Amino acid sequence: MKSRLFISLLLLTFSFDGYAQTDTDEQLAAQYFKNGEYEKAEVYYKKLYKKSNDEFFFRYYVDCLLKLEDFDGAEKTVEKRIKKEADVVLYVHLGYIHKASGDTKASEQAYGKAIQELPPFQRQINALANAFTDKGELDYVVRTYEKGRKLLNGLYNYRFELAAVYNKQGKFDRALEEYLDALTEDESQITKIRTDLLDLFIADQTNAKQEYFEEAVIGRIQRQPQKDIYPELLIWHFEQQKKFSQAFAQAKALDRRNKEDGARIMQFGHICRANESFDLAIEAYQYVIKKGRDSYYYLSCKKDLVNTLYEKAVAGGTYTDQELLDLEKTFLTTLDEFGRNGNVAQMMMNLAELYTFYIHNTEKGIDLLYEVLGLPGINRRDLAMAKIQLADALLFTGEVWETTLLYSQAEKMFKRDEIGRIAKLKNAKLAYYTGQFEWAQAQLNVLKAATSDFIANDALYLAMLIGDNSIMDTTYAALSTFARADLLLYQNKLDSTKLALDSIEEFYPGHSLQDDILFKRAQIAEKEGNYEFAQENYHRVWKEYPTDLLADDAVYRMAQLSENQLKSNSTAMEYYQELLLNYPGSLFTVEARKRYRTLRGDLLN
Repeated sequence: MKSRLFISLLLLTFSFDGYAQTDTDEQLAAQYFKNGEYEKAEVYYKKLYKKSNDEFFFRYYVDCLLKLEDFDGAEKTVEKRIKKEADVVLYVHLGYIHKASGDTKASEQAYGKAIQELPPFQRQINALANAFTDKGELDYVVRTYEKGRKLLNGLYNYRFELAAVYNKQGKFDRALEEYLDALTEDESQITKIRTDLLDLFIADQTNAKQEYFEEAVIGRIQRQPQKDIYPELLIWHFEQQKKFSQAFAQAKALDRRNKEDGARIMQFGHICRANESFDLAIEAYQYVIKKGRDSYYYLSCKKDLVNTLYEKAVAGGTYTDQELLDLEKTFLTTLDEFGRNGNVAQMMMNLAELYTFYIHNTEKGIDLLYEVLGLPGINRRDLAMAKIQLADALLFTGEVWETTLLYSQAEKMFKRDEIGRIAKLKNAKLAYYTGQFEWAQAQLNVLKAATSDFIANDALYLAMLIGDNSIMDTTYAALSTFARADLLLYQNKLDSTKLALDSIEEFYPGHSLQDDILFKRAQIAEKEGNYEFAQENYHRVWKEYPTDLLADDAVYRMAQLSENQLKSNSTAMEYYQELLLNYPGSLFTVEARKRYRTLRGDLLN
């Protein structure tokens, strides 16, 4: 019994030593290979391969032989394995050895044999394609997938795999055909196809791919007019490229052909509105409204139409008093049609803003907002936003106490939400306006970490404004005057704002607020319609304080003024380019890139 136990322990020890030795050999082989010491690596991989016949060690052993240019040894090793194993991938190794040795004909024969003997199993097809990919033989990858497609007889067509290879080869036309055929076979693949195409279009600097795509899809529409999926793909493409007129034409054609209920057109209107293409958004909503009150989307589009008319009026900053009064009439007519309830809260808030900040009938605006607070069925988000907007209107009139109360209520309603952070920022600004700088600073320090870039950016600017201008002036004298000027500007008291800014320059010459004062003067000039003077002051902020927080804001405002008010697209392009090149971290870079490409005539990705 003791003898048997001794023998068992001895065998176990030998076995353990064998495994340990294998691990050591494998580690040494890998290290030598990594260091480029292929002669030493070859010794160990040969030993490991002969001992285990493992495919992993086989590949590394053959690689070592190739690195050492022992083509005969590599060829014999592969051919010996081919005799033992029916694996078409081995012919790829053999062909690669022939190619490395300069025997192109033998290489092509081996590669061809791999494809010729390919079995009708997806796993082997994938393995062979991957082997050719590893060797950089893309033409043979294509041939593998094409042969696999025939062998599987429609069970799997390798559309996306072939598209990927064609794209690597720069054959976008072939890739696109695979994508479109994939869509024909399975329309549920449209999301993946869109994603792949977006990646390709982003890298397309000449727009050649987009142009070819449009021609190819239009061709499919003409050949297969009964299929909606192609026009839908084209609509998506036009929307991505901001070609909204072309997208609208396709969307209307689908709506009419299929006698749809307007959902597609309404959604298109939303996309145009989000991209500030207001005229087309308005046209889209009107298209649905014309379907009549029986349309399921009639009421929604009515509301969206009025709100878009308002957004269009205020976005451009150029409107007449009569246009504002006409817009007010449209609001009131629509509200009479709907009745005043929670469903039209946003419309009523827009009308209140129109009264307060554009028609300058603040009392009417405030009364309307109080009415919104009491609407039956109003949801919590609209209620909180109405409180914030009412606070804004009351601040416009100088009602500070109720303003801070309303901001605080809205913040409490959505403490961990964007609405709550907006309210918190506005409350901090109110504290700044009224000289409570330390309390404002404490709130702003919290908001600097906000998820919204714009909230965080505003908080950072105001926090730095307070911090930088209280170091040398602990009485906050100049800052208090500047904060009062800021509030006066918000209240549209432009002459009083100018006097306050003048007093800072008179009593505190050379103060660190100088760039902020210049920026405020530019904002005043904009409100007065003196765009050249506004441009001049923004330019001084940019040139004299290029590294300060307001520099990128100034460049963006100059670009916007050049494009929209001064009608100088070439100058606007220069400023947009300045933002992109020298202020890449600015919040305005995304919009600047879009505007630059639009003005240059590029298609947007």
